[in-house]
Amino acid sequence: MGVKMTVGDPVTLQCSQHLQFIVSLIDALLPKKFPGYDAFRRHPFAFAGKKDEIVGASSAKLRTKPVLLKYFTIRPTFMLEAKIIETVPDQTTIGLFLTINTKWECSADLSALETAGVSLGGLFVVRRKTLPGERRLVGQISNIVGSTVHLSAAYDDRATIGTDEVFLEGSKTSFARCLKVLLGRDYDLFEQARQREEAKLISGPAVNEMVGQFHQFFSKDPALPLTQELTATIGDHLRLTNTDTYQTIHQAPPVQYYFDPARTKASPYPWVGIKQYGPFSKDTFPKRTPTILVVFPDSAQGATEKFLNSFRNGLATSKSQYEGGFAKLFGLLNPTFTLCKVPLVSATNPVQAYQHAIEESLAANSNIDAAIVVLMDQHSELPDANSPYLTAKATLMLAGIPAQEIKISRFTKAPYEMQYLLANFAVALYAKMNGTPWTVNQDTTISDELIIGIGTSEVRKNRFSERARYVGITTVFRGDGNYLLSHVGKDSTYEEYPTVLQESTERLLQEIKQRNGWNPGDNIRLIFHTYKPLKNIEIAEIAKRAAVAVGSEQTVEFAFLTVTIEHPFLLVDPQQPGITSRYGDGGNAKGVLVPERGTITQLGRYTRLVCTNGPFLIKHENAPLPAPLLVHIHKGSTFNDLTYLSEQVLKFTGLSWRSTLPAKKPVSIYYSELIAGLLGRLRNVPGWSPSVLNTRLRASRWFL
Repeated sequence: MGVKMTVGDPVTLQCSQHLQFIVSLIDALLPKKFPGYDAFRRHPFAFAGKKDEIVGASSAKLRTKPVLLKYFTIRPTFMLEAKIIETVPDQTTIGLFLTINTKWECSADLSALETAGVSLGGLFVVRRKTLPGERRLVGQISNIVGSTVHLSAAYDDRATIGTDEVFLEGSKTSFARCLKVLLGRDYDLFEQARQREEAKLISGPAVNEMVGQFHQFFSKDPALPLTQELTATIGDHLRLTNTDTYQTIHQAPPVQYYFDPARTKASPYPWVGIKQYGPFSKDTFPKRTPTILVVFPDSAQGATEKFLNSFRNGLATSKSQYEGGFAKLFGLLNPTFTLCKVPLVSATNPVQAYQHAIEESLAANSNIDAAIVVLMDQHSELPDANSPYLTAKATLMLAGIPAQEIKISRFTKAPYEMQYLLANFAVALYAKMNGTPWTVNQDTTISDELIIGIGTSEVRKNRFSERARYVGITTVFRGDGNYLLSHVGKDSTYEEYPTVLQESTERLLQEIKQRNGWNPGDNIRLIFHTYKPLKNIEIAEIAKRAAVAVGSEQTVEFAFLTVTIEHPFLLVDPQQPGITSRYGDGGNAKGVLVPERGTITQLGRYTRLVCTNGPFLIKHENAPLPAPLLVHIHKGSTFNDLTYLSEQVLKFTGLSWRSTLPAKKPVSIYYSELIAGLLGRLRNVPGWSPSVLNTRLRASRWFL
């Protein structure tokens, strides 16, 4: 006798009150719209295209085509995802968004690759067939003996696996390592063709066309039957426009760069301002006659001296962007360059050679303000514990000396490229010596405003470590872009991190209150930038502790922003024709359909898209459509002017002193990531201790 089972009583829901539930129903239904494609991810729905294979198209005009090339494939992938949006207040709707990417796969036999001369050590392998419960990533190759892959690192401490069970991981690193050997002198030709083929998928016009094709596909059958009683319908393209009553799209004023505290010396371009006025801290820089240690391998002494001459004295070419050299451009007086030769020719261990040479130089002269470290290109791929780059950096930093590194291959750049390389190199080195190259315009409407960048880093020995630690990173800026300091929090687990973050924020505010001399009645604004959303309890505790740290004598406002570039949203400007070459070389326009830098678009009540790249910053016609930053403000914020905050995020992309060009992210986030990334690697260097970062190097931009 059967028993009728009931789950519960039927409930009727109001659609407008349960949009997230409808989004889930749409996402679950999407795979059924594409029955001919196998999803490699179902939430959100993602599948690979069957046509437009890029490697085959890119190799069509090669002089020779090795047999193994057919086992390398790059296919377009498409991800569809429903999202709730509110581009106009109180007009909430659901949009369907398309993300276009590529999937790289290498199915070549590992033994055949080794026979062809490819060195596979250090690359990663994945399973050919994955059973339920198995990870696809297996381990890192140590070497291959016969039909056995010996692993240097793996899940579950696995030591070997058969070559017939695995393929190379389809990464850009694997492709470059293999194809440089297989294609030989044709590799550069292939790479140029690959970039052109990839542009057919990810450039502005290509993305716009693909969105049109998907819309045309859905328009043939726009109904999405979510339940027996509810059907969603896919409508027209989402076109954002301004009306007489509301501005969905806002064009921020251009970022202005300043080169003196009085804000009388200004330029729309940072390097133009440096050449015209000198750096912002020109008159207050305490190391007008710095001593710079130059560490270089003995086999590259001639090339190093030539580069150093260009860096110190400038390039003697017509219309050079690097005229006069480091001292003249940055207002220095007779900087001294002390040479430190590393005897690599006779050395058996390059790490020890660099370390001993640096220690001997510092023993003879410890009055060093910064260092330039010249490195052999082949040393850049060594493991962190055996890396001359990291060992040299750690040795110098433990002595309180920031270091600027450069590979020998960069010395051979043509004069046109070298002038920009030298400009970027000089800006970063000056900033590492605690100089301020430039700041940005700021609306001084309150007594003091601080931007606090919060970051974490997952510190693991390798990709297969079972347990990970987290390092709290905090960078602090004034609202005008002046870099104040960074703080490296103690190691903590993910569960402990909120408490560590709260404690470090409290200590920082107490220090800055004393440093900046806040007075009773001052209005203080604290703006937090983080790359991931903070939980409500974290927000409440940070605000509470910050208020206690500041004290009851000041009025404190808070804004908590999540700033990320990893999201499914892209913007195109149908009115943007792009930028054509001023030299009239017949090339195609670059930046077609790319919105202007500073375009800010409302995506939701608490969310904006901020375009930090524009047609003038696009490097070539094959460049992908740049993704805007997604800026989201937490509802617990007490300062909620999202237009002001979005414009400030834009300004902070122009504050990167690693280059004369704007960064993709605001430096509050970018610097935290650079610090976290380097810390994760430095921890693998024997003898390294991060304590110096909170003492002698606390105000240095050592991480640039």
